[in-house]
Amino acid sequence: FEGDAHDWFVWHDGYPFEHFEEQIPRFMSEFGFQSFPSYEAIRYFTTLDSIDLNHHSFKTHQKHNRGFSLIQEYMERDFPVPNKDEDYVYVSQLLQAYGIIKGIHAHRRAKPYNMGTLYWQLNDCWPVVSWSGIDGLGYWKALQYKVKKAFENVLISTSTSNNSVFISLINDSLMPIEDTLSIVVKDFRGTILENKKELVRIGKNSNSIVASYPLSESLKMNNTFLQIDFGSIEHIHFFTNPKNLILEAGNIRIEKYKVDDGFLIELYSEILQKDVCLKIDKKGNFSDNFFDLLPKTVKKIHFLTKSDSIDVKIISLNKFLVQ
Repeated sequence: FEGDAHDWFVWHDGYPFEHFEEQIPRFMSEFGFQSFPSYEAIRYFTTLDSIDLNHHSFKTHQKHNRGFSLIQEYMERDFPVPNKDEDYVYVSQLLQAYGIIKGIHAHRRAKPYNMGTLYWQLNDCWPVVSWSGIDGLGYWKALQYKVKKAFENVLISTSTSNNSVFISLINDSLMPIEDTLSIVVKDFRGTILENKKELVRIGKNSNSIVASYPLSESLKMNNTFLQIDFGSIEHIHFFTNPKNLILEAGNIRIEKYKVDDGFLIELYSEILQKDVCLKIDKKGNFSDNFFDLLPKTVKKIHFLTKSDSIDVKIISLNKFLVQ
C-alpha cells in the first residue's frame, strides 16, 4: 500500500498470471518470468546446428533449480505445449511476454494509484535461460517487442469483470487527445460481427475507462476477438487464453522488397495468424515481431540488415491450435 514492491508470487510461488491484475502496488519495482533465449544463442552454447533442450550444456545455462519445471507448469495453463524443442523455445517466449504484459497493462490501468513499473529484466550478459527480454547475443525475445508497445505514451488496455470487457485509455502525454474510438468484433476469418464507433476525448496525463463490451452467451469466445482502435493506436483483445483459441490452418503470403537499409517484408493471410514470428538467416533487426497478423490485412515489417538477400521463415501459434 506504500513504497515499492517486489512481487515474485508469480514464478517462485507458481501463482497464475492473473495475480498481477489482483494485487497492484503503488510502484512495482521487480517482477518477472523466464523464457529460453534465441535459437542463435542456444546454438552458440550447445555448439549444435539443431535445438536440443536435453543437451548437457543447459544444466549450466539455467541458474534456477526449478526453472524448467516452472516454464512447463505455466505453459500447460495458458498455451499449447509443443513436442518439438525448437517450437518449445518459441512458445516459452510467448508465455513470458503474455504474463509480463498482463502485469504492465494492469499497472497502467491503475494509474494514478500505480505510477511505475520495472520488470526483471532487460538484458543478459551471457547466453542463458533467463528473465530477460533481450538475450546474451542481443537478439530480442517476444517480451522486448511487446514491452515496447506496452510502454507507449498512449495505450489502449482491456480488462474483464462482471461479464463485460472494459476498455481503458491511458494517456501519459501532456496534451489531451480527441479521436474516434472504434470497437469491432470479428471472427478469425475477418468477418465483422459487430461494429461501434464514437468520438472520445482523453485528458492529459490521465487514465479512463471509455467503453465496455458486454459478454453475451451467444459470443463464441474461442474464435472471435475485439479489434479496438483509437486514431492510429490499435489493441487486440482475445476473450480467452491462447490455449483455448480455435485457430485455422492457412498460408501466409510473403513478399519482400530490397530497400536502401535492408528489406521491406509484406505479409498477408486470409485468416488470423496468432503470434507470428519471423526468422531470417542473416544478422539484422526487425521493426516488429511476434505479432498477430489480422485476417485480410497487410502487415509491413522492416528488416534492417546489410545483407543483399534474405530467406524468411515463419511460425505462428496456428501450428499448434488447429482443430
